[in-house]
Amino acid sequence: MIARAWNYLYGYERLRQRGDRLFLAGELDRARHEYTRARSVLGARDYRSTTIDALIRQCDTLAGEPGGSVAVLAPDFAPEPVDERPFHPGLDDLFELAIGEKEPGRGDAYRALSDEFKAGYVALVQGDAARAVGFLASSADSPTASFVVQLELGRARSLAGDMELAREALKLAHGAAPNDTEVLVLLSAVNIQLGHYGEARERLTSVAESAGAEPDVIFLLGRALVGLKQNDAALEKFRETVVSEPNFHEAYFEAALLLGHDSEAQFRLLSRACALAPDEVRYNRELARLVLAETFDEETGLAACDRLMVTDENNAWEYLYWIAQLYIRRGWKREARDPLQKALRLVPPERSAERHDIEACLATGRVLPVRGRRRPGS
Repeated sequence: MIARAWNYLYGYERLRQRGDRLFLAGELDRARHEYTRARSVLGARDYRSTTIDALIRQCDTLAGEPGGSVAVLAPDFAPEPVDERPFHPGLDDLFELAIGEKEPGRGDAYRALSDEFKAGYVALVQGDAARAVGFLASSADSPTASFVVQLELGRARSLAGDMELAREALKLAHGAAPNDTEVLVLLSAVNIQLGHYGEARERLTSVAESAGAEPDVIFLLGRALVGLKQNDAALEKFRETVVSEPNFHEAYFEAALLLGHDSEAQFRLLSRACALAPDEVRYNRELARLVLAETFDEETGLAACDRLMVTDENNAWEYLYWIAQLYIRRGWKREARDPLQKALRLVPPERSAERHDIEACLATGRVLPVRGRRRPGS
């Protein structure tokens, strides 16, 4: 299964790159956390899981945590002297780490490219998109450059925020390799970001409707149809996506956004998305806000808020306020005072309206409407 290009912008790839960056910096605990988050979004049969599992074990080993392998030597065995000088990996070492998840054929194609390309790809994986663009753009000027140079240049430009230039590079890659699914998916993701929904649909339709179509392709066709206001057709594509890949959490979330008229269905879909990707802030926010606006079980909303307190610390004041609201709804007015008081201490000065709401809730012990509540899909 190809790597999801949608996730190159928003999910797996971001987590994997963050883990690689921390691993190379020696921050093994934090690297392990990011690798574990990346592992959680992969399907059971995803070939990338082998690499991620190996990286998690390597973090455990190097950090000396339980689960790390420890070599045991026989008493009469004299080990060879160990070179204790620090190891500084070279470009080839870093490049091999960076392409570790590539399918064998694709990996060989990357290895055949120039050192400039390798430096750019390593910079891309390390999260330095601007530096990656410099190397990859120079590599792309070579008359013998492979289409994968334009592919990775397009990816780097998209991560740097230059979507129009990313689109140009990816269109060149697609022209050189029209049957390459990875190019098609990433180009379509960028087109959707830019609002070129018609072009995305045109490129995706024939591939998505073929036998054995990748779930990434079907999902992105659904996203293009959402942009074209063809919601019923989009819902069908999201359904087909999860039939093909039951762990494709983005499809559950996007379907929930379309079902503003059916809060029960929203609740089921958002709960499923959160179960598959519990660290995803968008999913937990929508689920918590839905519980606050409707009469669903408060425990589900409290669990979503607990996760948000960890993954979105900058908005902890808001989640404390939501927790207090759910406590009050359960009749726990005394218990609600502590999170309300903490929320008051944390709320930014510029959020005067929200501060007023928190103060009113603390004074009256009553549940107030959550400001800015937008029903998903509306």
